[in-house]
Amino acid sequence: MNFMSVQLLRCRPGFLAVLVTLAGLLLAGVAFGQEVRVHYKIRGFSPDQKQMLVQIDDINSSDPFLQVWDVDPPAPAKKAQKTAFVKSEGPKFIRETRKKLKMADAGVEDWLYPLDPKDETKSLSFFGLMAAKDRFVLACTDKQKLGKVKDIPIKIDEETKTPAKAKLEGIFWTTDRKLLIAVVSQKIDTGTFLSERDEFHVVRFNPSDILWVDNSPEPPAK
Repeated sequence: MNFMSVQLLRCRPGFLAVLVTLAGLLLAGVAFGQEVRVHYKIRGFSPDQKQMLVQIDDINSSDPFLQVWDVDPPAPAKKAQKTAFVKSEGPKFIRETRKKLKMADAGVEDWLYPLDPKDETKSLSFFGLMAAKDRFVLACTDKQKLGKVKDIPIKIDEETKTPAKAKLEGIFWTTDRKLLIAVVSQKIDTGTFLSERDEFHVVRFNPSDILWVDNSPEPPAK
């Protein structure tokens, strides 16, 4: 037994308890470092609908921040800076930032699409559903039939092959309702690592492009 071992054996129980507690905190810190959660909201669009102002909420950041992104494909604009803000000052800060960046269109967050501006009952409702283990679908309904708007592939963890669980988090539009951006979160939990990240999925929306499911009954067999 070496000198260090003898010294540890002579330590009082209280000191050993402190060591155990510190070790636990260190391990907890490692575990917390394996958690990633990033969520997005759109706070404005440029007049040409080529860029958008994105609010990013990151669990590893004390405050949310704004950043300019390109719309298609969705990605941070070249040399775009992240600007943090305090949540309590969010609405005012977002308005001022939008004005400064000339994001004239504040956009609309709405899970409905009006088919007849004069009749609120005539609209499309959007939702998301798992169509297969590897495919999530952005879908809609007019209260009579179901339609597919866009297929979204499911992410898979490369090491554990764990598939993500997808969820539709939000539907954002330009004010003219010609551009739809769906925010879909994909959550992978392997037991030792948790990743929950939002993604943007862009649709140049036209109701005529919806792939409707035929619910008509099959003709009787002859």
